[in-house]
Amino acid sequence: MPNKSSLKNLLSRQDTWRGRNRSLRKNIITTGNNSLDRLLLGGWPVSALTELVSQQDGIGELSILLPTLKHYAGEGKLCVWLDPPYQPYAPALVNAEVPLDKLLVVRSKDSREWLWAAEQSIRGNALLFAWTNRAQPRYSALRKLQLAATENLSPVFLFTSLAALKAHSPALLRIELESLKPNILTVTMHKLRGRVPGAKIQISLGDVITERIFLDKLPVNINYPPGEESDYPFPLKHKVQLLNT
Repeated sequence: MPNKSSLKNLLSRQDTWRGRNRSLRKNIITTGNNSLDRLLLGGWPVSALTELVSQQDGIGELSILLPTLKHYAGEGKLCVWLDPPYQPYAPALVNAEVPLDKLLVVRSKDSREWLWAAEQSIRGNALLFAWTNRAQPRYSALRKLQLAATENLSPVFLFTSLAALKAHSPALLRIELESLKPNILTVTMHKLRGRVPGAKIQISLGDVITERIFLDKLPVNINYPPGEESDYPFPLKHKVQLLNT
């Protein structure tokens, strides 16, 4: 049986992992919702990969992320949306006081470009929202993003489908989002150190933000000045930069 001296020496080694190292949860940012903060043990993890799993897009997943988006964009940080399933609804973002000149929408051609764009965004210290439905990245690719995220000063958000739950994830945080009632989002915990899987809460989207953000709605009756017609579905002064890689 080891004596106290040998145990003390073992615990003093830097390569000894302690299961309840609370310092791991210091790098967080509040979600803007008290119930969600409690579920996540304080908020969204910074310098780490967060995976949001849902059966379909546009159920309010961006609504719970809006306070984070507003915070970082307001600080002048570039916010990259990689392969969103729909064109972002700019008027709602403007109403939520998100500066659109800090929003960059990137469309990738294949999984290789998707991974490159994601890595460059993370290493450039951008706030990244990345959708995986088109790219279908492998575990090894997501592992690269998680490693890159450790050097980023922002959260990294990955949007995946329910099928992703069948596979392991390198993400520090993994939650499932369901919309069972109008304007009510159910959040279920799947992975977070220190939190038992299966814990869930319900969030009223009206309590999170003043206007819900939809990905699948476009504004109508936009009248451009003569000669200034645009392919963008929102006024010229509120353009979102679009990079076709």
